[in-house]
This record gives sequence, structure tokens and C-alpha cells, in this order.
Amino acid sequence: MNRVKRSKSFEETTLKMNWNQMKSTIPAALMLGWMWMAATTLSAQGEWEHDLVIVPQARPELGAERGGGQLALPFFDDFSTPSTADAPAWVPDELIRWEASSAAITTTYALNAPTIGAATFNGCDRTGYPYSWNNVDVVGWADTLTSLPINLNGFSPESNIHLIFSHQRGGRGNAADVGEDSLVVEFKSMDTSGNPIWTTVWSTDTSAVDEFNRVFLPVDQAAWLQSGFQFRFRNYGSLSGNVDLWHVDYVLLDDAIDPAIYSVVSEVAFTEPMNTLLRDFTRMPWTHYVANPSLFMRDSATTQHINLSPSQADNVAGGFAVRHGSDVQSFDNTAVLTFVAPEAPFETDYAIGVAPNAFAFDPTVSDTAASFEVAFYESSIGLQHQQKVGVLDNDSIGFTQVFANDYAYDDGSAERAYALTAAAGKLAVRYPLAQADTLLGLAIHFTPYYTDASEETFLLRVWDDAAGMPGEELGTNYQFHSPSYYTQGPDVFGYFPLDDPLPVEGVIHVGLVQSSDAMLNFGLDKNTNANVGNVHYTLGLGAQWTASEIEGSVMIRPVFRAGMQQEWVAVDEPVAAQTEVQVMPNPVDGALQLVGPAHQAWQVWDITGRVLASGRSDASGCVRLDASEWPAGLVIVRFASGEQAKCLVQHP
Repeated sequence: MNRVKRSKSFEETTLKMNWNQMKSTIPAALMLGWMWMAATTLSAQGEWEHDLVIVPQARPELGAERGGGQLALPFFDDFSTPSTADAPAWVPDELIRWEASSAAITTTYALNAPTIGAATFNGCDRTGYPYSWNNVDVVGWADTLTSLPINLNGFSPESNIHLIFSHQRGGRGNAADVGEDSLVVEFKSMDTSGNPIWTTVWSTDTSAVDEFNRVFLPVDQAAWLQSGFQFRFRNYGSLSGNVDLWHVDYVLLDDAIDPAIYSVVSEVAFTEPMNTLLRDFTRMPWTHYVANPSLFMRDSATTQHINLSPSQADNVAGGFAVRHGSDVQSFDNTAVLTFVAPEAPFETDYAIGVAPNAFAFDPTVSDTAASFEVAFYESSIGLQHQQKVGVLDNDSIGFTQVFANDYAYDDGSAERAYALTAAAGKLAVRYPLAQADTLLGLAIHFTPYYTDASEETFLLRVWDDAAGMPGEELGTNYQFHSPSYYTQGPDVFGYFPLDDPLPVEGVIHVGLVQSSDAMLNFGLDKNTNANVGNVHYTLGLGAQWTASEIEGSVMIRPVFRAGMQQEWVAVDEPVAAQTEVQVMPNPVDGALQLVGPAHQAWQVWDITGRVLASGRSDASGCVRLDASEWPAGLVIVRFASGEQAKCLVQHP
């Protein structure tokens, strides 16, 4: 269900490639790939940056659970491909490695990961929502990642089967507390009645926060060397959101492993994602782009890689490709790296928008909106390709370049949260427009962070530009809005319309003024850094504008008419079902029961507009009240998602 208050869902586009078409266009060795897209700090000016409650990954819609049968050795996963049993349908069955899991695959949280993609464990459930979000830091077992059954029948202790994996505590996110939180590994065996027994074989409450530590676990007991063996990772810590993080990567289960001499035989891989080929933005309106495509393209791009093996890699070739519909354009990089040092990171540079082979997205493919699938790839080198021929892997990264009717600096993922701490505080984000248009509203990502702010209010604001600072206020907006939260997954934007469409041109600043000093917790993308020079704020009435000192990009996007028929655009937007509100009894004198949407903020108003009661429904949607002290007359019950009902209060 949407957790929303007076707003709509504005969900991020996800990339879904037709790999059969791609295979006919690009050789399998250079196949296009696709990847999913710490401590609290306070500046002297009163703007906050802190850890999030939602893991930032652009998780595709969960598919039907798959699996069945047993896997054979070797078992390998570096999380560069969705590999749980509820992975999207385009993931081949042979790549499924895990049962459906609440652990998330992320590309931006871990630091110095072995390859791009890691399994992240925190205090969020499968939908990206905190296990316990009630302003109390509840602790317990949180995420679990369980392998599919593996056939170890016929192996013996002398087979030297080992489980190998690398782990990290925290990374770019909130680190698990040493001595309090833990990451564990458990092996499954069966008792005499056929019931599973999970045995803890390894645990830690500490590890590096910026490097990965490798672990070797022998699988040498007769109870484990059976058909149907499984292992799992679990984390113990806070259940209040995206805190107490652990990351797991490069998992291998195989025989003939000697930990004393083990090394990665051959692996050259990407380590960081890409998010745009545009110079200044990650998204912009299509009608603004097509007026002068080359002006908005970046000159070059640099990708990050690593050679994990102890031997040098020679002649690593790479390129990038762009697809729109069935049309694929492939661009080989002119510079082939003839020497890549062993066990060392390296970079690859790509010319994008410069002569003589300048690239720009084709402006003729559409007249209102367009999206392009972009991928960077390198030579296929490594264990990965024994199992992933012709599909995405750690030798390719990808994203969707979206042109709709909004501008964006952020990449759609929120690693942290940004907030102001003053009543009447104002927040403004500067956007230079490519052409005059009509501003319709703002798309904003609010991040759940311990405190539910859905009952707080703010007013939208638009300012013109005064030498790079917010200037005169444009238009008038008196409609109060409140933050929106969702259970459709992480990084969902709410759409907040202006009171009236506003014609604008040139440079504008868009944002809001908040009613109280409560932290509204806007998403803060740490993979881009547009705040410098573009984000300004004030703290209280009459305060002067101050430039933000916090690195990153606040996730506030202006939405324009831009030739679109819709007021706003969302891809595959789930439609929230309306729940009828029940009021019992009606009329009422004393005890009153409401039944409406679950986990929703609600208010009761009298006919004068006075709030008589407010709160939040439980998991059943039930609310119990006492109306004995309310004045006689008609009252209105309204839930945050828009459902409402009337009730008559009558006293004897």
C-alpha cells in the first residue's frame, strides 16, 4: 500500500533490456550489461545530513518466486545480477542462487567492493520499509539471505569444500555497532525426523568500514555433506531502518580449496555504477533537450574497475552502447589498455560529446518523451563468464537515460538524508532551464528516518534568480502539503502540484518552506554533488539565504508541462487501492472505532476546521477513540491517503 499524504507516487524508471535482441547486435564477449541502480553530521548553519532508513537501489518489481531442484558446485555469486528466487522474469532461471530475501542488492553503499554489486543487510524489510518504525530503537534478527539447496552428496571432508565470501561493516552507510550488532553464517543439516537444524559456524561484530575482509569456512562435517545442503547469512541489529549495515560480496562455494594458497584466478571487473551521459543533469525534459542536443552532452566519462587476480591483465578493451527500442548503437573505446596491474584498481576514459565521433541521443525518436538504455562494457575476463555468457555481469554496467518532463541532479538513489532544523526554514534548489515552460509542481523523495513526518506540513515555493541566489518569489502557493512515504520499494518520489501552473524561464529556484522545526528528511544522493552552488536555505523568518555546505544532491525535482499530456510521468506506477473507512457506532456518544488503511496517519476535524484528534492506524487499520468530550455535531475522519468518512456526535 502507498503510505502517502496528499500526494501521488512518482516512481523511478527501471531498465529492462531484451537480451535476445542485444545478442544479435553485440558479441557475447562484449555483451551489454545492466546494473541496478555515517554518522550524523550537523553544520553550524543548522542543516543536517544523516543516515537513511531505506536502502538505495532501484529494485525492479519483484517477480514470482522461482527455483526447484538442486544446484551443483561451484556455487558463485558476486551480486552483479538479480539472483534471488523473486528476481525479475528477464533473469534466466540458471542464475537464481538464493531464496527470496529481504537483503538488498546495492551498488552505492559498499566501499571498495570486490566487484560492482553487493548484498546489503540492514533493518529494512523486503519492501524497503523499516521492520519497526515507532520511535523506539528495537533490535533483533533482521535480514536473511539463504542459498538454494546444493547437492554435496558424494563429497567427503577430504574434498576441501569451503565457503568463501568477503564482508564489510557500514561502507557509505551507518555501520553496525561493535560489540552489539553482528553478522552470522549458518549451515543447515537435518535431524532424524527430517527437520532442519541451523548451526552458527561463523559470526563477527566488527570488521573494516572501508575495505572488505575475506573469510574461508570449511564444509567438512558429514551432516553437511549431503543432498540439499544450504547456508545463510543473517544480521542482528536495529530494526528501525537503514542502520547497522553489513555488506557481503563475492560468494563462492567449491571443492579443492586450500585457503593458504587461494587466489582469484582471473577477474577484471567494474566497481562503480554510471548514472548519466548529460553534462549537468541526470534527467531533463525531452522537449528541452531536443532544441540543442550536443549542448547538454558531457564531453567524457570515466569508469572504475579493478583487477582482482595476482597476475597482470593485458589488452583490456571496452566501449559503450546505447539502445532505443530495437535500435542499438555501439561505440568501441579508441584506447585499449595494454597493461593492467595485478590486484589493483584502474580507470577507463571514454570520449562522449567531443569531435570527431561526438555522441548525442537521437532527437528524432520522439516528440514528447524518450528513454535510452546505456551500457559500458569491457573485455570478458573472469569466473563470472563460466555461468553468465551473453547476459549482464560484472564486466558491464548500465542505466536508463530518461527524458520526460522533469529536471534532476540526483541519480534516483538516496544514500543519506538532508533536513533543516528551524520553523519557517526555507530550502531552494537552483535549476537553469533550457527553455521557457510551465512549472506544474515538484517531485520530492522523503526518506523515513525514525520519526514519521507525515503529519508535518510545508508550502511549495518558487523564486527567480538573483546572481545565483533565490530572489523574488514567483506565484502564490497556499496549499499545505505533507511528506509522503511508500512501501513500493526504496527511492520513490511523491509528486506535489503547485496551487496553479506557473510560467517560468531562465534560472529558477524551487523548494519549500516548512511549518515547524521538525526534520522532514529529504533524500540526499551521495553519488552526485550538485548542492554546491545550487542549494540554499534559510533558518527562520527574516533569515538570510545561506549556501549549503553538505556534499551530495538533495532529491527535489521540478516538473514541467514540456509538451506532455499528463501532469506528471511515472513508469509502471502501482495504483493504490482505496479502502472504505468504517465508523462504528454512528452516531456516537462515547467509545468510537475507526477502520481504514493500515499504518496511515489520520485526523478528526469538526465543522469549524479544528482538529479534535490525530494519530496513526495500526497494522489492522483500526483506531479506537473516545468522543465523549467532543462537541456535538458533524465530524470528519480523514486518513493521509485521502480516504475519509463522516460521523455524527450526539450527547444525551
